[in-house]
Amino acid sequence: MIHQNLWYIEDGKEVKSIVIDEKQLESLFVKNTNILDPNWLIIGEQVYTEAKKYIDLLCMEPDGDLVVVELKRDMTPREVTAQAIDYAASVSKYTYKDILDIYKKYSEKNSKAPKTLEEAYEKKFNNKFTLDADTINQEVKMVIVASQMDASTERIINYLRDKYDVLINILFFNVYECDGKQIIGRTWFGKDIEERVLDSDSTRPWNGFAYAAYGCGEHSRTWEDARKFGFISAGGGSWYSGTLKRLNVGDKVFAYIPKKGYVGYGLVTDTVTQAKDVKFNIDGREIAFSDLENGADYLYKSDDPESAEYVVKVKWIYTVDEENAVREPGFFANQNSASKPSSSKWIDTVNRLKQIWGIRD
Repeated sequence: MIHQNLWYIEDGKEVKSIVIDEKQLESLFVKNTNILDPNWLIIGEQVYTEAKKYIDLLCMEPDGDLVVVELKRDMTPREVTAQAIDYAASVSKYTYKDILDIYKKYSEKNSKAPKTLEEAYEKKFNNKFTLDADTINQEVKMVIVASQMDASTERIINYLRDKYDVLINILFFNVYECDGKQIIGRTWFGKDIEERVLDSDSTRPWNGFAYAAYGCGEHSRTWEDARKFGFISAGGGSWYSGTLKRLNVGDKVFAYIPKKGYVGYGLVTDTVTQAKDVKFNIDGREIAFSDLENGADYLYKSDDPESAEYVVKVKWIYTVDEENAVREPGFFANQNSASKPSSSKWIDTVNRLKQIWGIRD
């Protein structure tokens, strides 16, 4: 069981731990989502489910995945775990329209919230992504919020996570009082869910083809650049650029532009590199990434490793322009900058793209 205590360094006096109820905690999260997670957008509060119960908070991540957040009340270990899974099962069936309706109710209740989900999404993630119906609700994650958890619940959570890769975690919050002010501390029970998604090996074998989402239109980033000079890139924060590390030299990769479709297929020729350090050999000359015709941008020249643009060089084998992007119902898509999916939807998508573009292994 995880419990955190705090002491003053000067006199060794312990900081007083206090208890606040779930309603206060929920209200705090709504006012400042970053306390929960800086990459979560709250889209629903007290969301009614087909189980005839209410989800405390429903959140969305940048890739469109949904997160069920349940504040633990006086429930037994079996109840709290089963309820979270039951909620996730209900949420997994939500269509894009369902999600829009849920957010509409949330925005009507919270006057400071943007009026539409698209506005809220673009504001939260600083226009780094655009909301794409194809990428919404690919997976549902579960987070149980508690100040402490009994050993039985911890065993159940660990078993589900480690044995079956269930996307469930516990987020511990402890509240303290110091000089008349309240302080809140946050601790994950285990590795954060998003890290587990990126690190886990699926029981289904990977088909050998990687996926890359290439966002266009922001910060002078264009598909014409990527196509002409041979690269994919992402930046503006580790959430956006970090997944590029999953690509290795020699990997086969399909490029997808959100809201448009698949635009290219190629081979990775170099590991991920910060944009300011990337050079291209053009007509026998070494040219910096930031000096490309359409590439000059503060992200490309940034010295800040957290917010900078990162680049992976690709030798394109087949590409099309944005107007001829390939997009069909049922195609795999998400907004991770890079991934190595193993779902049946990805396998079907790759086979279809190979057929359309005449690609042979």
